Amino acid sequence: MNPEVHIPGWEWYYVAMYFFIGGVSAGAYFIGTLAELFGGERHREISRTGFYIAFPLILLTPPLLIADLGRPERFWHLLFDAKNGFPFFNFQSPLSVGSWALLLFGGMAFLSFLDNLVSEGRFQSAPFAKAYSRIPRKWYAIVGSIAGFFVAGYTGVILNVTARPFWAATDPLVGALFIASAASTGAAAIYLVMAWRKQLADPGLPGFDLFDRLAKVLELLLAVGMVVLAGKYAAPLMTGITAVMFWGGAVLLGTLLPLAAGWYATRTAAIPVPAERMATVLAVLVLVGGALLRISMVHAGQVQ
Repeated sequence: MNPEVHIPGWEWYYVAMYFFIGGVSAGAYFIGTLAELFGGERHREISRTGFYIAFPLILLTPPLLIADLGRPERFWHLLFDAKNGFPFFNFQSPLSVGSWALLLFGGMAFLSFLDNLVSEGRFQSAPFAKAYSRIPRKWYAIVGSIAGFFVAGYTGVILNVTARPFWAATDPLVGALFIASAASTGAAAIYLVMAWRKQLADPGLPGFDLFDRLAKVLELLLAVGMVVLAGKYAAPLMTGITAVMFWGGAVLLGTLLPLAAGWYATRTAAIPVPAERMATVLAVLVLVGGALLRISMVHAGQVQ
């Protein structure tokens, strides 16, 4: 690997936030789909919340992506042929493939969002109301979940396919790490919105909690595995503010602490703070940790 490889100059507030917000949106949509397919009526509120979160968040990502392009006015070249104006799918470009996946996911997220509004009676005059039924709802949720997790994972693949030493040395784990993080941050976002809407189920949703714990364990294993795989090229993650963001923010506060606190809560009857308050704080930490994970990864790969 050549240490003199060009530094892309990605700004964290554009690229890392695009990675993070897209991941939360995809994770929330995937969990909403699982609740729709396997949860039954008891988990319907999780499904609704996941779909309500996914579409507004994914709308925030194109401006972030476009703003960081060297020539923002040429963004449409990722989707259309510059010569004839027809739709163009460039399999050789992860950015082009990702843009089409983002478009597909956004479309499915919009349908699920609209379906929620119609089913809850908040949108009485929807032009497609008669088309909504239980079977198509599940089908476009499945398609949207596949596209959404592709969006969450390809952002990591974009890093791995570059020639920058740290990103290249972590191939192929960053995509999987971002998918696991999307699942945990999506679950945290669903919890916060349900708590805000006071729609938390009683006595709890074991399936949802188990999924959340498994996502955190996988994220932790992938983060450690990525550092081991990178070897000496992981040095940017060991010093300075990047080390604080990655180890202190993403690993300790965003993953280990919520995981340990959840494990402790299942084994202790008397918790010193109200369970809902503690869960809310932990969900915020997971989201902050997910953002710091992307920021530290983007920063570490661009250190000289």
